Amino acid sequence: MAAMNEQGRSLAIVAEMLAWRDGPSLRVHFSFGRVIDSLAPHFERVYVCMPVQKGPPDLDVGDYCLQSPNIHIIPQPGYASTAQALWHPLGIAWSCVRVCRSAEVVFVRGMLPFGIVLYLAAWLWGRGICHWVVGNPVASAQSHRRAGWLKDRLFLLYAWQDRALARLGRWLADGVFLCNGDELGRIFASPRTVVTVSSTVRREELYERRDTCRGPLVRILYVGYIRPEKGLEYLLQAVAQLKIPVPWELVLVGRVEKYYGAHARLTDLARRLGIQDRLRWEGYVSYGPRLFEYYRQADLFVLPTLSEGTPRVLVEARANSLPLVSTNVGGISTSVTDGYDGILVPAKDPAALAAAIERIVLDGEFRRTLIVNGYRRVQGLTLEGFVDKVVECTASRCGP
Repeated sequence: MAAMNEQGRSLAIVAEMLAWRDGPSLRVHFSFGRVIDSLAPHFERVYVCMPVQKGPPDLDVGDYCLQSPNIHIIPQPGYASTAQALWHPLGIAWSCVRVCRSAEVVFVRGMLPFGIVLYLAAWLWGRGICHWVVGNPVASAQSHRRAGWLKDRLFLLYAWQDRALARLGRWLADGVFLCNGDELGRIFASPRTVVTVSSTVRREELYERRDTCRGPLVRILYVGYIRPEKGLEYLLQAVAQLKIPVPWELVLVGRVEKYYGAHARLTDLARRLGIQDRLRWEGYVSYGPRLFEYYRQADLFVLPTLSEGTPRVLVEARANSLPLVSTNVGGISTSVTDGYDGILVPAKDPAALAAAIERIVLDGEFRRTLIVNGYRRVQGLTLEGFVDKVVECTASRCGP
């Protein structure tokens, strides 16, 4: 890695995540900002290419200010969604060309609108590409009703063509796919596909404890988006049927304003189930010490999601010594081993979720085993380890 610095390598980081320029600084989502700043010391120059809006940042988009002095900005037009991006083909295409003219290797996060242009430019300029595939929009679109029959079909069609063009582009540029989990690794199988579990937890942030569920109240935690593909209605149905000898509380951390319709439906469901007084809606909490406190005050973590890559929250939970229950979808089994460092259950199955929660609460020996094994497992799933994997993949595409 030091040799790469000495050779003066340059890296471009391209993403579809919205960033905000507030004065001279660029503000991005905390988790991705950590990855960018951790990658920057491995290269002489780093070009960050993201959609940029001016002004104070949105609540959960711009909670991190990029700090590395060797970062240069190549802005895309300031779109906040795929639909908005479709109105800016020339601006996005021009940013892709600038990226490939400036950097020797390109690191792409997620599915970039008009991403085939980036791959074509990489091929023309002989640039290496490492494409970090973080999720499965096709599976997400198929997991639930989103916005009506027509919009759902259009989104699914877009997701399929995005996947096909990414495969074509990787072949054209002889790039690397860095995939979150085995499911995405199979979907994007190629001679240069690498499966990983991404993380933003630093080694010094690991928090060790021996047990939970010993107090007068069992605190169940969920952290993530409050939107339909997270399967939260099944979690509410699960906790409503819990049979444990102590009171429980469900703490939900995640922004509700952006998906207010989903929040309203869940609130109504909780009222009909008679559990509304046991729910705490905490809203968005920025990544870092304040969020870690929620993990450390909880007794167990539950992720009822319907579609995922390898969710960071499962690493964060184990890094804070929490036993966990998750649905077994996407690449989650790459991150968590059922019965070893968590319990994996089928999606859309409230009875299975409830049974898993009850087992963790009632079986102390099993719970402590999950905690110990989970803490041990995440010592190899830190931000430092993930960045090393990215550097290794980009080094393989830096030319002779």
